[in-house]
Amino acid sequence: MAVELQGSLVLETAIRFITVGLYLATALVVFRWRITSARIAGTLAYVSKAAHTILHFPPIMAMLGWGAPPITFMATMGTALTWLFGIELFSDNRRFDAKRLLPVLGVLVIVIAAMATPPPVARALWLLHAFTTVALMGHLLTVLMISWRDDLVDRRKFIATPVFVVTAIYSIGLGFVENVKLLMGIPREPSLINAGILLFSSLLAIVVFGQFASALFGDESEPEPLTRTQPARSQSRSELPPADMALTTALDELMRHERLYRTPGLRISDLAARLRVPEYRLRQLLNYGLGHRNFNAYISQWRIAEAKEALRDPEQVAVPISTIAIDSGFHSLAPFNRAFRGETGMTPSEYRAEAQARWNSGEERGPAE
Repeated sequence: MAVELQGSLVLETAIRFITVGLYLATALVVFRWRITSARIAGTLAYVSKAAHTILHFPPIMAMLGWGAPPITFMATMGTALTWLFGIELFSDNRRFDAKRLLPVLGVLVIVIAAMATPPPVARALWLLHAFTTVALMGHLLTVLMISWRDDLVDRRKFIATPVFVVTAIYSIGLGFVENVKLLMGIPREPSLINAGILLFSSLLAIVVFGQFASALFGDESEPEPLTRTQPARSQSRSELPPADMALTTALDELMRHERLYRTPGLRISDLAARLRVPEYRLRQLLNYGLGHRNFNAYISQWRIAEAKEALRDPEQVAVPISTIAIDSGFHSLAPFNRAFRGETGMTPSEYRAEAQARWNSGEERGPAE
């Protein structure tokens, strides 16, 4: 179908083609042939953003013919994929949690049903899709705010977070607009404002991930684009400068012997105060010297290590798991179970049962760490 483009449509077409190219370039930068859950989700998210840029320009969609449904499908999955990308990038979990795919699969079902059903039903499903968009982006913003305090990766905290905030605000605003249009029966129309926002978002994405991908994704083997005077990430402790070695020893003393990790609501500022060093100094040590990316995850590792020791102890076999969780520093059983499974790949009950089986068989050591 031929569509004549003139006036402002020519400018908008150019802007959108540039935006599509930038989003696809970002997808390639994010993927970079490394198979991780965050990179895969990010690649798909930026491909979907390219499709979204096309979807919201009716003149081009009218030219696509049979190519329009795949573009529509990929574009409408964008919010769910962006949510998954953000959650994976900021979670720092050692193991992928398959439960995170449930919201994505839910949106997938809505989109397929909306594209396959008659208009009256499809309209209701697209409304549900728009509400889901708002909910997922609202949740992502909440996660970003919660992780802000404990994030030890400065570039992720101060550079990547704004990218996701811009995307989330845009998606929430668009979700409300789409709801209004669906309720009032208003069709999509070209919009230079929409094109400009997407161009800004795509420029921000390619700059951030093009320059700082290795730091954001934790690729230790890749060089950092900016030089630093701090120790390299995940150095051997013997390679640390004397001042960092002394601070590491003092930190271990607080954790290993005083078990400060048991303190409810422990913050990095509290730990820095106990060590009598500035907070930024402790952040640098934990991240650039010892390789930790999140303070809460660092504390959780100490708590789980104590819990694992207790679960392996045959003299504590009658101690309830909830008691072990609370004694280790967790405020309740549910977060302990989630953290333990994320760290070990098994539930505390399974871990204890395996330890008991080893003791019963005469083995002296517990399950492999």
